[in-house]
Amino acid sequence: MTTRRRRTAKTTAVTTTTALTVPTYLDTSSPIGTEHLTADDVQMPRLSLAQAMSDQVNATHADHIANLGVGDFFNSVSQQIYSAPLPFTILCAYPPRGIEFSPMEQGGGVVDRDVPLTDPRMLFGEDGSPPIATRFYDFVVMLHPCTPDEEMIAMSLARSGVRAAKSLNGLVRMRGTAIYTGIYTAESVSKTAQQGTYQTWRFRNAGFIAERSVQQFADLHVSLKTVPVSTGETEHLT
Repeated sequence: MTTRRRRTAKTTAVTTTTALTVPTYLDTSSPIGTEHLTADDVQMPRLSLAQAMSDQVNATHADHIANLGVGDFFNSVSQQIYSAPLPFTILCAYPPRGIEFSPMEQGGGVVDRDVPLTDPRMLFGEDGSPPIATRFYDFVVMLHPCTPDEEMIAMSLARSGVRAAKSLNGLVRMRGTAIYTGIYTAESVSKTAQQGTYQTWRFRNAGFIAERSVQQFADLHVSLKTVPVSTGETEHLT
């Protein structure tokens, strides 16, 4: 799901491939024809962070993205590469959730997409083994690249990204304003663990949105809170 906004001196035109921003003359209370669609049937583009093992950086893989390097951010659908530090605004943040995956050596895939956070599968084992299920922090953000366009995209943080997600949540809470009013930047940093070196996220404060954007972002926030958003949980994220 991608929303691009092109600004001119006098007007702001919004085009979207979703039903999140609609003309005032259309009725959003009765989305006729979409009754059969569930969260499992809808996929948003996701802001992804390239790892050394990512298919997108493997020149021999069908999903290879030219010029994508380890630690780069990219769009999981359009394959656009984004420069860092990448400015963005959080339009909506969802409660953390747990998902159990089948081990990759067994083919991967989702076993249980609704694991309660209090479930034993969310806990480390007595021997220090990692939890069976994965905790996810899901966001929908508006990217603010150094171009006339802005882009709405999902961002899911899990595994090594959980600490970064909590840091981002802390930056949000310390502002004391609506979640959609802040601007932050995302960068990638390298860290080393027993399994080897990996890339993770680093977030920093970067100001507030312009007054002209407040009402639009507020409307998007309300719409997103009432629409189930699938953010690519079938992938094993770092």
